[in-house]
Amino acid sequence: MADLITFAVGDIHGCFEKLTALMAACDAASAGRSARFVFIGDYVDRGPDTRKVIEFLIEKQRQREDRFICLRGNHEDLLVRAADRVRTGRDLMNWWANGGEQTLDSHGVNDPSDLPPDHLVWIKALPLKFSQPARLFVHAGVRPGVSISDQTEKDMIHEPFLSSAVSHGPFVIHGHTPTETGLPDLRPNRLNIDTGACFDDPLTAAMFSDTQTLPIMFVNNFGTTW
Repeated sequence: MADLITFAVGDIHGCFEKLTALMAACDAASAGRSARFVFIGDYVDRGPDTRKVIEFLIEKQRQREDRFICLRGNHEDLLVRAADRVRTGRDLMNWWANGGEQTLDSHGVNDPSDLPPDHLVWIKALPLKFSQPARLFVHAGVRPGVSISDQTEKDMIHEPFLSSAVSHGPFVIHGHTPTETGLPDLRPNRLNIDTGACFDDPLTAAMFSDTQTLPIMFVNNFGTTW
């Protein structure tokens, strides 16, 4: 569809109110054009409303799966391991130390294995990447010097990716590492869209057209565009 635009949404981390405000701002910014949303991962932990965030995304995908792409972040991986009945104590404590307590509180349970089964099934099925012509969406990054087709889950890491200025082939859109400014970090080879929503900074989306590789606009949950 010629007028289809894409919004890449940064790490949400249970910030449901920021998410709904951002969605409204994206709707206004789209100015009537059809939109696809690519959520970059880390929906759970740290923020107060993980349950609402997951329920919102599941429902959006149920309505239009082709328009709501949800990738898996490292916090989803931590949660899946902690919720497994054969987990180790280290699995549980590692998740807990990274904001898991807020996820439990939002669900009203005391153990991650007691989270709603449909939520866990949905999380386990999340893909690692989404591709468009000239663009690649991932959670944390890719390994420089390895072709995208040969990248494994172990290659999709934040270093040496963040330190690399080389072209990765497609332009890479990612999150995982909160920016220090509360603004997206745009480089020639990549865009970091994690602006630290769970640390009192905005939740941000980047708007892309099908005719340009780089973002054409940014929008945050305050409705600010630039």
